[in-house]
Amino acid sequence: MYSLKFLFHDAGGSNPRRALVAVRALADETEWLLVRAVRLAREEGYNWAQIGRLLGVSRQAARKRFEQLEPLVGPVTPFTPPHGRNRSVWEQQAQNVAEGRADIRRRKEFDSGNAVFW
Repeated sequence: MYSLKFLFHDAGGSNPRRALVAVRALADETEWLLVRAVRLAREEGYNWAQIGRLLGVSRQAARKRFEQLEPLVGPVTPFTPPHGRNRSVWEQQAQNVAEGRADIRRRKEFDSGNAVFW
C-alpha cells in the first residue's frame, strides 16, 4: 500500500492509469475515515442534524447515507461526553457558548467561500 504522499503525487501526475488507481485508493481511504468520523460523532451524542451540517448536507441525507451505522453504535441518548464530565453548570454553559460561536464562525466561513477543510 502506498503512502498518502505517493497517492496524492500519482493522482496529480500525468500518467492516467496511475492517476485513476491513486484516486480510487484515496476515495477508499477518505470513505473509511468519513464512516469512522460519523460513528465517533454518533457515539459522542451528535444528532443527524449536527452531522449533516458539519458535512454540508441535510439531516435526511446524512441519516440515509449512514443509518446502517445505527445498530453498530446503538441508540443515541442524551449524555455528557467524557470530556464534559465533572464540570460545573457554569463550565458546561461556557463550553456550549464557545461551541455555538465556533459553529457560527464556521458557517459564515463556509457561506463566504473561504472555508478551510481539514
